[in-house]
Amino acid sequence: MKSVVSFAAALAVAATPLATQAAPKVCAECVKANMEVLTSDALRGRACGTADENAAARFLADKLKSYGVKGAAPGGELLQRVNFRVPTYAAAPWLAVGAVRLAQGEGIVILTPAPEVSGEVVVLGVAADPAAAAGKVVVLDAAFDPRITGPMFRAGALAVVAPAPENIAAAWGELASRPPPGVEVDGVEPERQTLRTTVFARPEAYAAIRAAAGQTATISAPRGQPVTKTTYNVLGVIPGKAGEAAAQAILLSAHYDHVGVRDGKIYRGANDDASGTAAVLELARVLAKQPPAKRSAQFALFGCEEAGGHGARYFLAHPPLPLGAIAANLEFEMIGLPDPQRPKTLMLTGWERSNLGPTLKAQGADIGPDLYPEQNFFQRSDNYQLALKGVVAQTVSAWPTPPTYHDATDDLAHIDLPFMTGVIQSMVEPVRRLLNGEFRPEWNVGMQP
Repeated sequence: MKSVVSFAAALAVAATPLATQAAPKVCAECVKANMEVLTSDALRGRACGTADENAAARFLADKLKSYGVKGAAPGGELLQRVNFRVPTYAAAPWLAVGAVRLAQGEGIVILTPAPEVSGEVVVLGVAADPAAAAGKVVVLDAAFDPRITGPMFRAGALAVVAPAPENIAAAWGELASRPPPGVEVDGVEPERQTLRTTVFARPEAYAAIRAAAGQTATISAPRGQPVTKTTYNVLGVIPGKAGEAAAQAILLSAHYDHVGVRDGKIYRGANDDASGTAAVLELARVLAKQPPAKRSAQFALFGCEEAGGHGARYFLAHPPLPLGAIAANLEFEMIGLPDPQRPKTLMLTGWERSNLGPTLKAQGADIGPDLYPEQNFFQRSDNYQLALKGVVAQTVSAWPTPPTYHDATDDLAHIDLPFMTGVIQSMVEPVRRLLNGEFRPEWNVGMQP
């Protein structure tokens, strides 16, 4: 997820209402084995567009094939190739004002679509007239809030410098090492550019920039040549029965990439999102052994979610089936650890947006609302791109804010495998009901993004 961090196995399964004898049993050893591969030294954190991520895609395709899942990509293949071009910096971005010069990652993170901006530094608070920001580099005298900065940018602010929010502390290195915005995905219409030049500053850097009010600040982010890379979506299908319902599908998805190697350490992404990937694999294995359902089961393991959702963007531009045929999408993201606030209950992001979550709960699923609405998790995984196209697409998660989030400690040793296996088991029957029933989720009034 673009953001993370016991039970005994028998207890976890027994505590879940839908893990009944009627439901096919999840293979705990299969889940563990798949997690071991995905988090291994060999795959080096599965960073977007790397040979490591590509190797992970081939492993996943081979697994689905071994389960008897058919390829859903063109030509019946399991791999959907996605080529994209990544902008680069010719030199590390920096901010200079007076005697102060700060490089990217050294107290500041610069996020900018512009190679360079320069203007007078002014300090503005919540009550300031946005017009005062026109042509200026604004030091925000408040916590960062798009409701405050949006009017300033619309009034002509050149840049905004804000105190670094607490929730980006764990991802500081990742943000500092990101390439410039503006990735171009082949075969996909370019996204409308919405990013404005924003600088997040840690306390000492923020104080230094603020103290330079009235002086001219320059923010420089010189561009280099773009680099072409490749990722893959892994797409599979278990066809439904012949008939009208077979024209509909339930899409089960996850992203298999993570952030790779940083400062010599492998960021293995066990919870984010090897756990969700392993869940989709195991659900595919279980469902492939069942008689055909009314609806088709579609599987999508997306590449490059962490870098901006390049795989999901391409999937939407080149879907293996009409988007209108997808009755619902369940994305699995960070299910490897129980949330201390409710250790036996899953959460569904965007709970209030549709009737999917409440219906699953009424049918016995141990699932409830998102406890972290301020984190905007509904918008931070690949489900959101499908939701923007009208598909009722929401993410199943367990604890999306653990201490291991985007940290080198997000490894297999910090995953509660019995809990995770219980989570997967708990979703088998709800998924089977979606595949075999007539229920088609709908957005609540005014809640479709």
